[in-house]
Amino acid sequence: MFKKLRARQIRLQARQRHSRLMGVAEDLVREAGVKQVPEKVSPVEVACLAFARYQLRIDEAEAADYLAAALVARGYSTDHWPAASA
Repeated sequence: MFKKLRARQIRLQARQRHSRLMGVAEDLVREAGVKQVPEKVSPVEVACLAFARYQLRIDEAEAADYLAAALVARGYSTDHWPAASA
C-alpha cells in the first residue's frame, strides 16, 4: 500500500514540476513576443526564472527542451538551434 501511495506521490510531483517548467518557458516566450523576437529567449533565462519562481534547479539541456516545447506550442520555429545530441 505504501508503495502505491509513494508512486502516486512521485507521479503528482512530476506533473507539477512539468507544469511549472512549461509555464515558465511559455511566459518567457509570450513576453518575448511582445518585446522582441521569441527565438532570442535563451535556455539560461528559463533556468533562472524557474529557480526564481519555484526554486527548481534545472540544467541547460532540460531548459532548452522546455523552451523548444514552448516555442513550438506557440507556432515558432526551432530550426535555428543545433540538434540535441543523444
